[in-house]
Amino acid sequence: MEKYAKVIVRSNTFHTDNLFTYKIPEFLENHICIGHRVLVPFGKGNKPTEAFVFKICDILEENIKVKEVVDILDEDPIFKLEDLELVNWMKNRYLCTYIDCINLIYPKGYKLNNYKVISLSDELLKLDQNEFEDLILNLDEIQRDIIQKIEKSKGSLKVEKLKKIPNINYILDKMSKKNLIQLKWEYKNHKNEKNLFYISLLLDSCEIDEYIKTNKISLGSKQKEIISFLKENNKVELNNLMSVLKASKQSILSLQDKNLIKIYVEDYYRNPESSYTLEQKEINLNKEQQMACDKVISEMFDENKKPYMIHGVTGSGKTEVYMEIIDYALKQGLDSIVLVPEIALTPQTITRFKNRFGDIVGVFHSQLSEGQKHDVYKAIKSGNIRILIGARSALFAPFNSLGVIIIDEFHETSYKSEKNPKFSAIEVAKFISSKNNVSLVLGSATPSIDEYYKAKNGEYNLIEIKQRANKNPLPKIEVVDMKEELNKGNKSIFSYKLQEEIKNTVKNNNQVILFLNRRGYASFVSCRSCGYVFQCENCDISLTYHKGKNIGRCHYCGYEKEIPKECPECSSTYVKPFGVGTQRIEEELKIIFPELKILRMDKDTTSKKGSLEEILNKFKNKEADILIGTQMLSKGLDFDNVTLVGILSADMILNFPDFKSFETTFQLITQVSGRAGRSDKEGNVILQTYDTDHYSIRRAINYDFEGFYEDEIKIRKVFGYAPFNNMISVVVSGENEKLVKKNIQNMYDSIVYLLKGRGINDFEFILGPNPCSISKINQNYRWQILFKDDNIEINLLKGIIKYICITKRDVVFSKEINISIDINPNSVL
Repeated sequence: MEKYAKVIVRSNTFHTDNLFTYKIPEFLENHICIGHRVLVPFGKGNKPTEAFVFKICDILEENIKVKEVVDILDEDPIFKLEDLELVNWMKNRYLCTYIDCINLIYPKGYKLNNYKVISLSDELLKLDQNEFEDLILNLDEIQRDIIQKIEKSKGSLKVEKLKKIPNINYILDKMSKKNLIQLKWEYKNHKNEKNLFYISLLLDSCEIDEYIKTNKISLGSKQKEIISFLKENNKVELNNLMSVLKASKQSILSLQDKNLIKIYVEDYYRNPESSYTLEQKEINLNKEQQMACDKVISEMFDENKKPYMIHGVTGSGKTEVYMEIIDYALKQGLDSIVLVPEIALTPQTITRFKNRFGDIVGVFHSQLSEGQKHDVYKAIKSGNIRILIGARSALFAPFNSLGVIIIDEFHETSYKSEKNPKFSAIEVAKFISSKNNVSLVLGSATPSIDEYYKAKNGEYNLIEIKQRANKNPLPKIEVVDMKEELNKGNKSIFSYKLQEEIKNTVKNNNQVILFLNRRGYASFVSCRSCGYVFQCENCDISLTYHKGKNIGRCHYCGYEKEIPKECPECSSTYVKPFGVGTQRIEEELKIIFPELKILRMDKDTTSKKGSLEEILNKFKNKEADILIGTQMLSKGLDFDNVTLVGILSADMILNFPDFKSFETTFQLITQVSGRAGRSDKEGNVILQTYDTDHYSIRRAINYDFEGFYEDEIKIRKVFGYAPFNNMISVVVSGENEKLVKKNIQNMYDSIVYLLKGRGINDFEFILGPNPCSISKINQNYRWQILFKDDNIEINLLKGIIKYICITKRDVVFSKEINISIDINPNSVL
C-alpha cells in the first residue's frame, strides 16, 4: 500500500504555510516517521528543500499528482509528537507561521545548503575527441567558456560560480535544451559539531615493551618518546601531543601502522566559560521554605495539578526552594528547566546551581555561539545535561523526561518575545506542563497583576513566603522629595541625604548600589537657545548621549552621530545634554567622592565577553565601594556587604506612556531595594522622586503588594485592561508613509466589513488606526490598530484578523508593507 507524508516545508512566506503531500518511496516506507526532517523537491524547479513530517497517511484525499520524498536527513526524528502539538497550538494562539514555531524547537547548528550544479550532458560525454572539439568550435564564446570551466572543475560546477556572466540563467537553459549540459540540484546537510582526535596505546603499558621486542619493531627516537608519553598518559588529544613533543603526524601514523597505538574520534563539548566563583554555603530551609517545597514535591506525580505561584519577599530564599524541588525531581529520574530573565542570567545564578549539582547543569542563552548551542542540545538528548538554566528559549529544550519547569522573576517583561512568534513563556510553559504532567513553579517577590489575579481566582496554588531567609527585616525605604532638594539649592543628581548615607556606609566598610533605569550619559541633547533636539535620522526618537565618544546613539536602530559644538538650527554654542544617565552619575560621584572606587554595570560596560563576570568579581571581592547600574542590577544579585541602595529617579519609570508603568515602578522599587541587607547586616534604601504621593510609591516603601494590587486592579477594571480583557496589537509599517496609512485603512475597512456581516455594528473595541507612539523606527513609518475583546469573542476577533492579515494578505496589503501581530503586548509604543 502506498504511503504519503504531509510536511511543512522550510519557507518564510505565508503562501507556503500549510501542509504539502509527498509520496513516500518504497525504500523509505519502514524508516520515515512523524517528526522526521526530510528532503523534498519543492517549487517549479524542484529545489531540494528541508521539510518536517507532521502526518503519515495511506490515502490521497484528492486526485492530484504528487512528488516523492527524496530522503530522510537524520536517523531518528528530531521532533516528538508533543513538539508538533506545541507547534500547532502556538501557530493558532499567536497568529504566526508553522516555520516561526518550528524555529524555536529546531536544533541549533543544523543547516541544509542546497545549490544548482551543471555538468556535461550524457550526449556530449559519448562523443569522441574530434567530434567533441568540432561541436565546441560551433558554439559562441560564452557557451564555449562555460564548457571549458566544467571540464576544469572535474566534470561539474556550481552555478553560483558563473553568476558574473550576464543573463546566465537564460544561457544555461538554452544550453540544456540543446543537450549540451544537464542541470541538477545538490545539497549538503551540515551539523555544527566539533570532533577531536585522541591517541592511546593499543596494549597495556606493561605489555607494550614486550610486544615491540618480540615482533622486532624498530622505532625512531621521537616514536620512543611518544610511546613513553602514552604510558604515563592514558588518552591524549592529537594536537596536544604534537605540540608538547614536537612530533610530526608522520611519526604518529607510522606507530598506528605498526599496531602500537589507536587513533579515534570523540565529540567535543564546547562549554561556556565562566570566571565567576562563589563560596558554597550550608543552607537549612526555614519553616516557610520547607512548606513551599513539601507542597510541590508531594503533588509531583498527581495528574491535573495546578501550577504553583511562590510569592516570596526579596531575600526569602526562593532559589533554595527551587533547588530542593529540582533535587527531589532528579532522584525520581526527572529533568528540570529553570527560566530566568536574560538580564538576571548572571554568573552568580549559574554558579549557585553548578556548586550544588555539578556538571549536569547546562546553560542556554542568546550570548552562546551556534556551536555551543548545538552542543547543549546534544548533551540534553544524550542525558548528560539534566538541569538547564536559561532565558525563555530554554523552554524548548529536548528533554525526554521533563518533570519540573521553574520560571523565576516571572513578572519580568522579557518572558514575552518581541519577535515572531510573539509568545509568552508563561503561556507556553502552562501548555507544556498540562500536556505532559510537568510541575510548573512561578516565583516572584512582585507577581504581575495579570497572573496574581488568576492566582486569586484559583488558577494557581498560591504559596506565600513572608520572611527573609536571614530573618532580618526588609530594608527600610526612605523617600526624598527632589522638589524640596531644589528649594534647598541642591541641583545635584544626589540628594543631601543620599550623599550622607553613602559617606557613612563606606566609612563602616560596607558597599553601595545606585540604580538608574537608563544607560548612557543623558537622555537627550538639545540646544537651550532654540530648543532643537538631536534626533535619529531613521527613527522618531531622540538620540541618547554617550560622553566618552561625544556621540548620540539611537538605542532602537544603532544609528550614531557625533554631537557638534554648535546647534545646526541657530548656530548657538549652548548645546547641552539633558536628563541623567549612568555615565553622568559616575562622573558626578567622582567629583563628590574622589577617593571612592566606582564600578558601572550597564549594557555598554558588559557588552564584551567576560566583562560582566569581571565587574561582579571585583565588586564581590570589595575592589569597589559603589556599583552603579541599570535594570541589570535588580535581578539575582546577592552581595553580603551591600547595606545601602540608592534609587535615583523613580519618576523615569512612573511617567512612561504605558498602562503597566505603575506596576513596573512598584516592581523595580521592591526588587532593587531587595539588593540591600541580604546577609547578616541590615540594609537601607534611599528613594529619590518628584512624586512622593503616587500610590505605587507609597505602597512600595511599605512593601505592601496586596495594597498595590487592590489599587491597580480597580483601575484596570475601569479601563478594561488586562486581566479583564485581551488586547491584540497590529502594527503596519513601511518606508512610504502614505502607503502605510492607505494599507492600514484598507485593513480597518476590511475588518469592519466582515464584522458588519456578522451583525456587529459597535466598533468601540477597535482603537485606531493611529500612528504608534514611536512613529518611525529604522526608516519605517509605523501605524497601529489596537483591539480589545470587549463585547466580542476573542476567537472570532482572532479569526477575522488572521483571515485579513494572513490568508488574504496579498489582496489587502501591498508587497512593500510589513505586518506585526502581537497578542497581549507588553507595550503599545
